[in-house]
Amino acid sequence: MNIERIIQAGETQMVEFKKSLSQMREGCKVLCGMLNTNAGTGMVLFGISPENDVVGIEGDLDSAQRTLVQHIQQKFDPSIVCSIKIKEHNGKNILVLSAKRPNDICYYEYNGRAFMREGSTSRYLSFQEKKSLLSRRDRDHHNGPWKCDRCGSVIGMLVSMVITEDGPQKSYRCKCGGDYWPAI
Repeated sequence: MNIERIIQAGETQMVEFKKSLSQMREGCKVLCGMLNTNAGTGMVLFGISPENDVVGIEGDLDSAQRTLVQHIQQKFDPSIVCSIKIKEHNGKNILVLSAKRPNDICYYEYNGRAFMREGSTSRYLSFQEKKSLLSRRDRDHHNGPWKCDRCGSVIGMLVSMVITEDGPQKSYRCKCGGDYWPAI
């Protein structure tokens, strides 16, 4: 991760700057919106102003990280797995919060609401939009096309079945050993 390049590029659909950790709630809301996009990945950098100025964060960084982790564990549904790193830039500390949505998660909610990132802004998802994400991303109810997460092959329809103790079930295994997921 090249912090200098990220700062120069500015805020994008997958990158957000927050001036301080006092904006933790807003940063988590934005991260939720990023994870709900088709890219399913996002990064929030605390200690950078929206004008791309590095202001840094100060204080007890260990305590700040613990507080952030506890907040994320309490407010995200389902739970997210995130990375929190402290990076130094020109003698100032930047806290980098990043995460990626796994294929088996259709969407995330933060504090009881689902968000979607559009450009460099976030908005609430309506019930219809959440329902649409479920139908597009839930592979048990998806009609296709399908894309392998390992080799990238695309198929139009899944016809493979596996017999289990519970009866026949769809198989999402590709010949390469990867898994097929809805190609969005």
